Amino acid sequence: MAKPVPFSRRQVLLGVLIGILSSLAFLTSFTVYLGEVRALINRIRREGQLNSTSTQAPKEVAGFYPYWNLSTVAELDLTNLSTVYYFAVHLKRDGTFNDNDPGISGLNSDNGKLLKEKVLQNGARWGVTIVNLSANSITRNINNPARQQGIVDNTIKLMKQEGFTALNIDFEYVGRPDHTRKKSFTTFMQKLTDSVHREIPGSTVSFDAFADSAKKPRIFDMESLGQILDHVIVMGYDFHPLASKIAGPVAPLTGKERYGYDVTTSVGDYLSKVPSQKLLLGVPFYGYDWPTQNNEKGSVVVFSPEGPKVSSYARSIETAQKNNSLINFDEESKSVWFSYFDKQHHTCRQVWFENQKSLGLKFDLVNRTKLGGIAIFALGDDSKEAKPLWDQVKLKLKTP
Repeated sequence: MAKPVPFSRRQVLLGVLIGILSSLAFLTSFTVYLGEVRALINRIRREGQLNSTSTQAPKEVAGFYPYWNLSTVAELDLTNLSTVYYFAVHLKRDGTFNDNDPGISGLNSDNGKLLKEKVLQNGARWGVTIVNLSANSITRNINNPARQQGIVDNTIKLMKQEGFTALNIDFEYVGRPDHTRKKSFTTFMQKLTDSVHREIPGSTVSFDAFADSAKKPRIFDMESLGQILDHVIVMGYDFHPLASKIAGPVAPLTGKERYGYDVTTSVGDYLSKVPSQKLLLGVPFYGYDWPTQNNEKGSVVVFSPEGPKVSSYARSIETAQKNNSLINFDEESKSVWFSYFDKQHHTCRQVWFENQKSLGLKFDLVNRTKLGGIAIFALGDDSKEAKPLWDQVKLKLKTP
């Protein structure tokens, strides 16, 4: 789920609710609420601590399980999850699913069936993510009404066939903004959501949105999508992607002055467009390990025979311990990082990842801004080793 480089923040506005709410009293209270959000954001930037545990109803805790992690499904603990999305089934430019896609074969494999069985045994909702990453392919699919209907029909057929009751749409359009395409995409999402709700009672539909899509919407009318969908998942990660030219926080809670954008600013922007209870904050259960010029924070990424790589929580902790590296908490971004020396390739390396402290602060933001919950990317990288992360989920987002 690759994300774009974020952009700067816009003032938090009232957005879509103004147009659809008729009660003056409610509007007044909502205005006060947004004022509280602004104050909260300022507090996070100033203090960096929220020190909040959840005293409210349990939040939605969704997680994406990639097909490439199916080999670890037997070790998976799903007790903390309310929805598991199988990630993913790829959509072709003709509006059909790619039968040769490893996502399809994984779904039909023994481990794919075991995943479904474990999800249902744990009482979680069984969902699927439909992916389309090409701007050209997305345009072809949404601009043709007949193709739109074909996608709707094929999706419902897949959901009924596999027993999915949750649908997640991951259409990552990074092309130029276009009014016609924006209108077509909104129409398509309305048609798809209405059809899924009608054909699969009790179902939910969510959409994965770039961290900056409330500010730079491209073809995504976030106000309309906020009305149509059950959930909008803000992909609050990859602010420094694997291909980044400098090492830095994958999901900086704060620090827009240094990094140009951050998770707190993104949440504030979305609250001006989408009802808070419909927003889920996407959080990474992973980090990145880059070869760097030196061991200073934010060092330039350099060439190495072993290039940048994904580093799970367990791998990050193991790497730090093996190299006697001190894990630093970066006050600027509220993230953690460390450096070490790769003796085999004679290169400095730097790792930025998420631990219980950095994730706990993000969960505090979810609670204080009254978001609907979180969505984790990705499940299956860690099992028992990720217990400190899951402890934060239970502490901050689940009631006893």
